[in-house]
Formats: sequence, structure tokens, C-alpha cells
Amino acid sequence: MRRRYLINGQTHDVVVTRGVNGGFSILRAGRRLDARVEALPDGRQRLGIDAQEHTVWIAASEKSVFVHSNASGTIEIETVDAAGGAGQARAGASDTLVAPMPGTVIAIQVAEGDMVSVGQPLMVIESMKLETTLLAPREARVKAVHFGVGATFRLKAILLTLTDA
Repeated sequence: MRRRYLINGQTHDVVVTRGVNGGFSILRAGRRLDARVEALPDGRQRLGIDAQEHTVWIAASEKSVFVHSNASGTIEIETVDAAGGAGQARAGASDTLVAPMPGTVIAIQVAEGDMVSVGQPLMVIESMKLETTLLAPREARVKAVHFGVGATFRLKAILLTLTDA
């Protein structure tokens, strides 16, 4: 699939396809890279790009992915032209917001019963000193907030549940 990303202020046009052994092939500026991602037991990811491996934390919001490594710091990868357009509801958008990494809730902007719109901030989490704002993937009503401010959670914990309006 062809996508445009903004990485550290620079626009990159890439084509991502399924590669061999469950990996991915990334074509950018005429150069092909082979990539793979492996989940580690502590919530980090092992990211292999060509012959280089990196152990990273990955956090995602509606339009961006944040990749943090101790060696290079944090890089924001923002989707400029996602399928369906930025900020639009996706068909079949999830009813749950799942933790992209283990961490701590530092702010909650909604309460049970609140109506939310696409892209509205719902919760701010922190992991490894990286703050990530989780956004509403669709118009919905907040069914449940599963963690309060200051609570810690594990990777893939359900942080918030939505229901149809």
C-alpha cells in the first residue's frame, strides 16, 4: 500500500508490501528495505531493518506512531494521507482503546456516558517518559474508563471501551 509519512519534519512516500516470513518490504526513493517486527515479553518490540536490529517501544495515536529507543530517542511518524483521509472514521473502528505499551495514566479527558467525536482526545498515557494522547477512533459514547489517573497498566490492556451513540 502506498502511503505518505512525515518523519522528523520530512515527507516520505513509501510503498509497504508483505515480505517473506511474515516480514514487510518497504520501497522508498527507489530503495527496498526488508523489515520485521517481533514482540518481546517486556512490551518492547524488536525491529529489524535489513541487517540492523533495534529494540524499541512503540506507541500509537490516531495519526502518529512514536518509536522510542534508548540509542536514538523518540521519532514521530505521522501519517499524512491515511486511507480514508486523516481524521475520518474508519469502517469497523474498534470499540476498545488498547495500551500500545505498558505505562501509567496521567490524564483522562472523558467520563463514562460522554459522547465523543473522531479524533477527540480521550486519555493521556506515559511510558518511558513519553506522553501519548489516545484519540477517539470514531463517534461513540464512552461505555467504560478502565483505569484512573495514576494507575499503571500492561501492554495491550483495555484502557477505555466505547459503544454506539
